[in-house]
Amino acid sequence: MNLTDVADVAGINWKTAKRIDKKYLSRLITGLDAIYPTKLGVDEIAYRKGHNYLTVVRDLELGKVIWIGQTRKKTVLDSFFEELGEKKCSRILVFVMDMWEPYISSVHENTNAEIVFDLFHIARKITEAVDKVRRQEFAKADVETRKKYKKKRFLILKRGKRLDEEKRESLNALMADNERLYQAYLLKEQALDIFDERDEENALKRLDKWFENVKEAGLSQFDTVVKTIKSYLYGIENYFKYRLANAASEAFNNKINIIKRRAYGFHDLEYFKLKILQSCGWCS
Repeated sequence: MNLTDVADVAGINWKTAKRIDKKYLSRLITGLDAIYPTKLGVDEIAYRKGHNYLTVVRDLELGKVIWIGQTRKKTVLDSFFEELGEKKCSRILVFVMDMWEPYISSVHENTNAEIVFDLFHIARKITEAVDKVRRQEFAKADVETRKKYKKKRFLILKRGKRLDEEKRESLNALMADNERLYQAYLLKEQALDIFDERDEENALKRLDKWFENVKEAGLSQFDTVVKTIKSYLYGIENYFKYRLANAASEAFNNKINIIKRRAYGFHDLEYFKLKILQSCGWCS
């Protein structure tokens, strides 16, 4: 329940209910002194409009949030490593993250861990490139063709292997009418299939071939994606090596958003962080 409902049931002021809960949670949450992480993931979540972020660190083996900091600056993640301690930092083997330079810099500076880039973010950039092609083709299409494109965005962006037979037939009919869109769709499917590849060496060979396919297709919407992948290739290679991702962070983010909505926004950020740790962290 939210604080107002708890206060009504208990017959006390909501501020009193909050003080009791905050004090209880402060005793309940397990600190970093009891944790010896080796595989970590870091992500950010907006807690308020206007680019107000929290940095959320998860222990991938425990499957728990272990630390939360305000903003997503390098100094914030630095403070996590400082709190964790030099000896424990030296034990960290892998750090999973998106391609956010402040996080990358902090991990390199404070640990010897190998960085794995979460392929969810790469996949999103690829699907965004396909969507740009779709919008461009829609803009220059005639009225009849536009009718065919309407409400087909889902079909174009979703993995082909996840479509049922009826939806696949509808997609094939759409692709047959537009070569550029079909090329973009094939590039998307090829890339996502590569990410499913189990053999590291074969995956990297296929990725090189995909770069050639993008060049041959001549779709400028994919140029930024290729440039990004090549710039951060070391962390993508590590994905094929370790097969780790921040996929679970989406479930955590959904939980955090539910907490935020239930409280109608948190004005006390420390209390909000405690509520996140209560729901997603390692409690004693």
